[in-house]
Amino acid sequence: MGFNEIWRKWILECLSSSSVFVLINGSPTKQFSISKGIRQGDPLSPFLFLIVAEGLNGLVASAVEKGIYKGVRVGSEGVMVSHLQFADDTVFFEEASQHNIRAVKAIMRTFELALGLKINFGKSQLMGVGVEGSWKTEMAYRLHCKEGELPFKYLGIPIGGNNRRTSMWQPMVQSVEKKLPSWKGRHLSMEGRITLINSVLSPLLVFLMSAYLIPKGSLHSIEKIRKRFLWGGGAEERKINWVSWGDVCKSKDNGGLGVRELRKFNLALMGKWWGHLAKVDEGLWKKIIAAKYGKGGKHWMDWIKENNGVGSLWWRDVCCLNIVNEWRV
Repeated sequence: MGFNEIWRKWILECLSSSSVFVLINGSPTKQFSISKGIRQGDPLSPFLFLIVAEGLNGLVASAVEKGIYKGVRVGSEGVMVSHLQFADDTVFFEEASQHNIRAVKAIMRTFELALGLKINFGKSQLMGVGVEGSWKTEMAYRLHCKEGELPFKYLGIPIGGNNRRTSMWQPMVQSVEKKLPSWKGRHLSMEGRITLINSVLSPLLVFLMSAYLIPKGSLHSIEKIRKRFLWGGGAEERKINWVSWGDVCKSKDNGGLGVRELRKFNLALMGKWWGHLAKVDEGLWKKIIAAKYGKGGKHWMDWIKENNGVGSLWWRDVCCLNIVNEWRV
């Protein structure tokens, strides 16, 4: 990959200079050196793993180039999608055939032998779209992995489900409710409640709200939990809302409390996709969108304007962002 000899020697020294000891009945043994690992918590670990994972990417790319493994072609232009990688999560896309199953097994086995890592097939899943259940069961048995079903979660985002159904977002609503129980509010000042409300929103919802338009019913349920927590009410106890929620969601400079309004926040996060489409970059995701929804070399704004409710739910949501007043989810 182009790393010079000095850098490689540094990495080798990091991998072979650490030592560990084992606790037996609460007592530590003598320290002993290890030659294939770094110290626990070392920030170098994820970077080294990404370099190693690039080996799997090279194996798959080589197999596709030689015709050993066939991915899935998307759109009229036939953009090839064979796999996606994010850290230690990998998704393979392939045509439903025994040949591809054998190829995937061979690729992963080669990766194990060449790099010393062990793939946990017990945590892996095989899912099929438009294939018979018996065939999927047999192929999962050959791969020694589990048989998965749609929808599933990838990097915390639900894939393959109907994001306009409130049932899909019920786990998220329940998670917010667990983070903002009424007993916590009784022991916090107003400033503490506001801080906790905004901190719960940041890690829990932002990722999902940047990917999907959340149904109004689910947003209303979350807003209800946040209101109850702010004013000190419980699950069966209602307190007076001394200020309208619209005023609470205003910025502090405008006389509000700085609490984000979820519906507007969701629309703003989804609007970033327009900014990504406007960029000149030729990322894989943009190539897929162009192949599937692009129309004869037209500008990306024309793809959105000429959309007539065709395509995935995500794409239809992105296309309707310019008609905020007509948003009906």
